[in-house]
This record gives sequence, C-alpha cells and structure tokens, in this order.
Amino acid sequence: MKGRMVKRTFRLVGIKGKGAFEEFGAIVPGVAREVMSRSGEIGPAAVTEIAIFEPKKSVDQPEGEFCVGLMVEGPARNVPLGMSYCEIEGDYATARGKMEGLNQLHTDLLSWAACNGHQMDTEKRIIEVYYPADSGEEVEIFLPMLVSRANNRSSLYS
Repeated sequence: MKGRMVKRTFRLVGIKGKGAFEEFGAIVPGVAREVMSRSGEIGPAAVTEIAIFEPKKSVDQPEGEFCVGLMVEGPARNVPLGMSYCEIEGDYATARGKMEGLNQLHTDLLSWAACNGHQMDTEKRIIEVYYPADSGEEVEIFLPMLVSRANNRSSLYS
C-alpha cells in the first residue's frame, strides 16, 4: 500500500442513507444500485461512483449516516427528486487498492497515517471512490486528517 496526503474537493449528487454500521456492507451497495439505475437523471458526465461515510466515533454509536452517489464537476443546479448535492473539501490520507481488500486497506492507511504523524479527524466524513478494473473493482479511500497549518505544506502533499 502506498499512502499519501492530499487536499481535495469532492462534489457529488447522490442518495443519503442511515443504518447500523455493521450493516453498511449490505445497505450501501443497495443504495448504490439505486443511484446507478438513476444515473441518467444526474447527467452524462457523472460516471464515477463515490460514497461518503460518517466515521464511528465510539462503540456506543450503533448507527451512522452515509451518502452514495456519482461525482460531478461543479455545483449541481438541478438535483433529481430524492437526491442531494454534497460538496466536501479537506485534507486526506489516501490509498488505492482492490475492493476485495477494502477492510485491510482502511486498516493499513490508518496505520500509515499514524506512523507519519497524522491523526484522523473524526468530525469529518470518510470518502471512498470506486473505479472499474480489469478484474473486479478498485477503491480509493480518503481518510480525513487533522493537519497543522504550521507544517510545511509542500512536504505533506503530492
């Protein structure tokens, strides 16, 4: 796994949902199928799938919110009925890998960030961007990080 730090803005049109964290693996793909079936309503340029997740802050938090959608280039003017436009900007630790290794990729990226002196910002959303691959699907994870503005930014970002 190759981790790196980036500053990035994400724009998407999608469907918001809520459920038990332990059921996200079943709930989120169902919402993704609904979004893909309505992709024509979002626009022809919107093809990259994205999901945004509320991080679990404690063991006492059984449920969380998420939004599954398609990335768009700019602010959406005509959001389809039942969907929302979201725009999120932040500092992220990121890595890309195979969808089958999603849980391990999350663990490895969090470990990489900690080893490089970064701490996850649990007040901001975790982002996953999905890409078709020759064999299956790949995912790029973006974990929100607390970043000291006193640091030399050129050494933090690529």
